[in-house]
Amino acid sequence: PHMLFSLSKSFTSTAVGLAVAEGRLSIDDPVLSFFPKEAPRHPGENLTAMRVRHLLAMSTGHDVDTTPKMTGSRTGDWVRVFLAQPVAHPPGTHFLYNTGASYMLSAIVQRLTGQTLLEYLRPRLLEPLGIEKATWETCPLGVNTGGFGLNIRTEDIARFGQLYLQRGEWQDHRLVPAAWVAEASRKQ
Repeated sequence: PHMLFSLSKSFTSTAVGLAVAEGRLSIDDPVLSFFPKEAPRHPGENLTAMRVRHLLAMSTGHDVDTTPKMTGSRTGDWVRVFLAQPVAHPPGTHFLYNTGASYMLSAIVQRLTGQTLLEYLRPRLLEPLGIEKATWETCPLGVNTGGFGLNIRTEDIARFGQLYLQRGEWQDHRLVPAAWVAEASRKQ
C-alpha cells in the first residue's frame, strides 16, 4: 500500500455519492447546515451560499487553498478553520484547487453517519472491490483527511478505475449509482 495523495479525493467524492443515494444528504445542502456549532458567528453571504456541490467541484469561492491554515491550526479543529477562511467569490463562480474542500466532504460524511470515511466506504465500496488493509490519515479530531492520505495498492486503484469505466457496476453488482458516475466524470 502507498499513499494516493490527491487521488484520495475520488474516493471521497464517491462516498458522498453513496450517501446521496442513501438519502443522507443532497449536493444542494448548505455546508453550514452540517456544522452549526463550528460556524462563524456572522458568516458572510458567500459562506452562507456555499453548498456541497461547491465542495465537490472546488468552486467554494476561496481565493487561497484552505489546507495550510487547517493543517497548521493549533486547535486541530479543521472544520472551524475552513469555515473561518474568507470566501472572496460567490460559490460556483471561481475554481481553486482546494484540498480543504475535500476534507469538508469527509467531515460531512462522518457527521451524517457517525463513521469515518474509511469505515463508511469499507462495506459499500472497498470490500466489494477486494480492497483490503486500506488506511487513511486523520486530522487531530479523528476525521479522515479526505483530500489525501488514503493508502491502498496499485491493483486497488485499477479496480476503482475499472468500476468507473463500468459506470458503477462490479461483477454484476451496482456499487455506485450510474447517474453519480456520469455526473462525477463529466466536464464541470
